[in-house]
Amino acid sequence: MSKRLLPLALAAMPLAAFGQDCVPSEALWAKPRSGAAILADSGLRGCVLPLLNNTQAVLTLRHTPDEEGVSRAEDLRWWLVALGLDPDRIRLAASAGDARPLILELTEPK
Repeated sequence: MSKRLLPLALAAMPLAAFGQDCVPSEALWAKPRSGAAILADSGLRGCVLPLLNNTQAVLTLRHTPDEEGVSRAEDLRWWLVALGLDPDRIRLAASAGDARPLILELTEPK
């Protein structure tokens, strides 16, 4: 897909509601990542696109406390910052209550 068509294709896809969790696909971690791969991931798109479009939104990356969860959260945070997001809007939080290594939670401050 050309670089000019990617934003149009992503804009046409449904967005998650605030408060709905997003989970990156396992395929994302199996290949080298890029900004385009982050935006195109079906598990991330529902939280990342609204974050890009709403300057008040905050994204919390809830990760397992093990090495895999921390590594995935830090890697994803780095890519989101590389996409131009303010690092202060992306929070990392350890969460032992879920077996999934990484869950994204999008919230809008009141």
